[in-house]
Amino acid sequence: MKASKNLMNLRDSVVKFCNSKNEILEFCGRISQNLEYKPNLPQKKQVQNLVNKINSSNFLTTKNILDSIIKANYELKWNTTYSENEVGSDFIKRYGWFDLIGPHGPFYMKNTRIMIGYWGENLNYQMHWHLAEEAYVPLAGSALFWSEHYGKRIANVGDIIIHKSNEKHWTKMDNGFLLALAIWKGTDLNVNPTISSRDGKKLYEIKEKI
Repeated sequence: MKASKNLMNLRDSVVKFCNSKNEILEFCGRISQNLEYKPNLPQKKQVQNLVNKINSSNFLTTKNILDSIIKANYELKWNTTYSENEVGSDFIKRYGWFDLIGPHGPFYMKNTRIMIGYWGENLNYQMHWHLAEEAYVPLAGSALFWSEHYGKRIANVGDIIIHKSNEKHWTKMDNGFLLALAIWKGTDLNVNPTISSRDGKKLYEIKEKI
């Protein structure tokens, strides 16, 4: 079975973008376009409606990727990872992500995992951490990132934010929505994240919904 034209265009635009950025190449190396295709059943989430509203013309450097995401939107397996109890109902409604490349994505790669996520305006992605090393690269919008090693930094389209293995970090969407690449690397990418409760008094061990 072959990937659809929409999925191949999305893969090609993301791979081209990643391979054109020195900081991404330093983080995870060059991404091959010749990746085995493993079909994923699409999965609907409320966030898809918000993704469709992105005006890609406002983000010219990533317009090709954004247009590809919108065209492939309903062919993708969208996830939310967390429960309403852990992050709140508003977060669940306006957040989502999908695997594109990696052990569980439609395009297989063993030790690198490339996901794309959306967070709505004014969401607070509370403090969390995980075994995999991580790089965030905004494709549309911007956000305030904090990590225990690097402190606070606003990231805009094309910037790269790196989190070390098990480094505590959080993200706030104070300036509008964020749509970003999330790149994980490591020998075990089937990671159970740990996230603090919204009041910071509890910790939740999360079982990722693959």
